[in-house]
Amino acid sequence: MSDNSRLPAPNNRNPTGNDRSAETRPPSGDEHLHTTRAANIFWGTMAGALGIVMLLMLSSGLGTTARGMMSYLGPLGEPIVRPGLDAGPAAESVFSLQELDIHPDVVHQPYTSGELLGMGASTPTSRMIREFRRLLDLYEQRQGVDDNFTIRVFDNRTDEILEIYELTEERRAYEERQTGTDWDWDRIDRQRRELTRRLVDKHAAGNTPRDAVTVRWGRRNQVLEARERERGLIVYEVRLARYLGMSLLLTEIGTVETFNDDRLVSPVGARSRYQMMPYILRQNDVHHYRVETAGGRSIDVYEEWHPLLTMEPAFLTAAGYTNAVGHEIPGLSAYHTGPGNIYMVYRQFLTAGSDLITQESTVMDAYMWAVTTGYDTVSRRSSFQSYSRGYVASAYGALRAVQSQPIDTTRTLRADRVQLHEGASLYLSELLRALRQSEVELDWGPGTENLAPYDRFRSLNGHFDLPDAPETGPGLTPANDIELVARAQGHPVRFFLPPGASRILETAGLHVIDPEKTFRFSDDTYRPPHPSEITEWDRRYAELVKETARFGFTYENRRQLGVIVERFEELARSNPTHYRRTQLDIIRTHERIWGADVFNKLVDVTAAARGSMRFEPRPPERLPSSSLTDQQ
Repeated sequence: MSDNSRLPAPNNRNPTGNDRSAETRPPSGDEHLHTTRAANIFWGTMAGALGIVMLLMLSSGLGTTARGMMSYLGPLGEPIVRPGLDAGPAAESVFSLQELDIHPDVVHQPYTSGELLGMGASTPTSRMIREFRRLLDLYEQRQGVDDNFTIRVFDNRTDEILEIYELTEERRAYEERQTGTDWDWDRIDRQRRELTRRLVDKHAAGNTPRDAVTVRWGRRNQVLEARERERGLIVYEVRLARYLGMSLLLTEIGTVETFNDDRLVSPVGARSRYQMMPYILRQNDVHHYRVETAGGRSIDVYEEWHPLLTMEPAFLTAAGYTNAVGHEIPGLSAYHTGPGNIYMVYRQFLTAGSDLITQESTVMDAYMWAVTTGYDTVSRRSSFQSYSRGYVASAYGALRAVQSQPIDTTRTLRADRVQLHEGASLYLSELLRALRQSEVELDWGPGTENLAPYDRFRSLNGHFDLPDAPETGPGLTPANDIELVARAQGHPVRFFLPPGASRILETAGLHVIDPEKTFRFSDDTYRPPHPSEITEWDRRYAELVKETARFGFTYENRRQLGVIVERFEELARSNPTHYRRTQLDIIRTHERIWGADVFNKLVDVTAAARGSMRFEPRPPERLPSSSLTDQQ
């Protein structure tokens, strides 16, 4: 049985957790056609564990409360005043990701940046961090420096660059294309794949052993295109990352998975720009259904095509994985490769040798070991392969590639996600007629100013597979005049309207929108919860996650988690705010992972490691069984 049996596999992995990424996502750009598992010189030597500095960093893995109480998008330390990020539409509206305090170079020190805080230059811990940073540097080069027309060949024994091959004619054609024209990057990759074989043969015929020749492809063009696709949504991703207590690495999931292509479907069925498996989508009420038209035909609705319907489920899943594995960086890796593979990494680290583990060892030690000097060992025994190794590094490189670009919040898409009252119905023609007859000017989103009403609706509701409007005559015909209803094939029909549209419909006598089911994407979306919503149980859960980072995988901690889950359920019933519902979703994902067989295996290995190394994680304070109100 696979290590990931019974675990949720969110992306393009099958339920057993096998790493299928090489065949289901855009290539990572790290093409090791003839690399070697023996290239440990390239990755350096590492062992040991992190010390007190790790305790300073553990809060970065708290996907529940700790960072959720941080100020809204504004940077810490010596702040750059950006009131448009936390005040409202009248405030300043431009910022860049590199200014924010949830940048991984701030949140995840010393792993990604900063001094090693007094660590000796020759200690195993400092060497481990340096090797991990070296990996990040390689992916920063690939994602943000080398473009999609560059092939870099080097000797992995010495890092000597053997050749940089460029597809100059293809690059010129790309630069001369009409702006906005889609480019066939698969065709470019096919060319680079053939050229890679020739380049490896060429250098292997010289003085470089074949298994020492490594080839990497640049991805800068696709990374920049991915950012353009999310210009109107990046503010919500940033806010949601902060809301969940995570870093900006979370905002790069869509880039690494699909370059923000909402319609990509992997060979194993993963869907959306965030590549979630169908059953994960269904668990989060993201469905496929059909709506009827006035002409008697039906139109498909693929909710996974709309990022404002999939962003939150994807990020909540990543937060649940983060808490279950103890830190955001291996948590994001788990989003790709499955939690079972991450637990496998932890087991192999704990059994790799006593010189690797100390009383201060954390799960980040295990992860860094797995993607650097321990990679050969790990990959031989599992499906943790090259894409798993480079997943987080790719996200980091993509972030660094775009971090200085200005983000204009006035270009953010603002919309209401709405549903009709049960039993109500409304044809699209009726809706558009009422909005057109109003004197109120509505904002349908960036780039829609010159579109006809039907095309504006199509632009805002990309999950409806609506046909193009006729070239002549009215934009709406019986063939595309969909009937909007409350439910279709048992699923809620959710669509988007510009702010103020619901009020116009009410004024026109169309009392069809259910206000209780409206979710508004605006300057207030994903603001941190009010301090009164943070209870003692949230704080206890944060402590449990903090303990998890120090290999706190014990049956007692799992029992404590079960008690906290019960309290979270009570809190969500008594105070069903958006914050309480999201926290319940996260902790339930955590609980499912800890209830799987892979957790039991890790508990056994962790207990043995503690015995041999004579260290014991500090157990969390025993939770009382008193009433909910006593603990708020």
